[in-house]
Amino acid sequence: MTLSMLRPVGNRVPLPEVSAEGEYPWHSYNTEFMDSGTSSLYVALVCAKKLRPDVEDPEVIMPAYGCPDLIAAAVAAGVRPVLVDLVKDSPWMDEEGVTSRVSENTVAILAVNFLGILAPLSGLRVIADEHSIFLIEDSAQAIPPSSAHSNEADFVVLSFGRGKPVNLMGGGALLYRHSYNSVVSDVINMYPGTSIVCDVRWHLKRGLFNLLMSRIAYGVLLRIPMLHLGETRFHALGEIRRLSIPRALVLSGITKFSGSSSRVRVWFQELHHLEEEGWLLLHGNNSESDEPESNFQQALRFGVLAQSTVDRDCAIRELNKIGIGANALYGVCLPAISGVSEYTKDDENSFPNAENFAKRLLTLPVHDGVTDQDIRKAVGALL
Repeated sequence: MTLSMLRPVGNRVPLPEVSAEGEYPWHSYNTEFMDSGTSSLYVALVCAKKLRPDVEDPEVIMPAYGCPDLIAAAVAAGVRPVLVDLVKDSPWMDEEGVTSRVSENTVAILAVNFLGILAPLSGLRVIADEHSIFLIEDSAQAIPPSSAHSNEADFVVLSFGRGKPVNLMGGGALLYRHSYNSVVSDVINMYPGTSIVCDVRWHLKRGLFNLLMSRIAYGVLLRIPMLHLGETRFHALGEIRRLSIPRALVLSGITKFSGSSSRVRVWFQELHHLEEEGWLLLHGNNSESDEPESNFQQALRFGVLAQSTVDRDCAIRELNKIGIGANALYGVCLPAISGVSEYTKDDENSFPNAENFAKRLLTLPVHDGVTDQDIRKAVGALL
């Protein structure tokens, strides 16, 4: 393996260059910033619980494949996670499975956007309305969220961490309908606040942060075992804080991400021949929009389902050898992650589609550091 390694994910931290007078692209929602996306999801779940005081043992329905932080937020909020299997060869929950798992204890359904692809919300909105429960869109991996245009979710979660579309070195946001202003205020006011100030210290931190995302630096960090880079682990949610982020910084991050050259189309054009061999390119097949261009919108990573686990693992090894930071993302479905199963009723064998998806998924980088030469090298290794 080469010392130089293209990081799997993560755009550089922007400068606050956009006017603070601009508007966020989610006009129908109020915005509260928190110290992380996990904290933002925690607040959304606490609010859903408070808005349903008749439910003594609240539950939230979520996909059986995803980041373990989803579980951490639910556990911290006192809401039991109820997992649902995926549609075959898809990151989305099976809607019949969602309906079957709704109970008198369900307070929310959590739809999770994946690698920049927007989860289908309309069917989940219908289910939520039929059962008087809340729909939460977790858009940590996509910006703007689907609800910025559709207004379908009651709450929306964003994240501004290192591996997210807009990298602000941390932070998150909760978007919520105006009618929930009172309950959201009651919840967030229980927590202390802090602020991001773009002073000299912040600029130095930004410079170091961006430097560590370079190929040589990332390659070195990858070889330090104690850092556990790229490993999927369950961590309980710790301290929760409200966060004040300069509007200009958030808008700059969104503008930079939205205006950057998308590598999704290039990856698709170069790799679509793999589908003839039984592989599946997620960004060409899993958009909820009927518009072809929506398949090639800005993404977090480019997702591919290999024909088998053996093929996927072989591809990752070959790509890593030439310095392309490909990986399997979480690697397993949620119940198989150490520490998660004690909070769910089911084991990994209960979710065959999620397990199969996890075993075949390969992700490729699409961030602002990816060059045409990187893609040509990767294609040469894969085809």
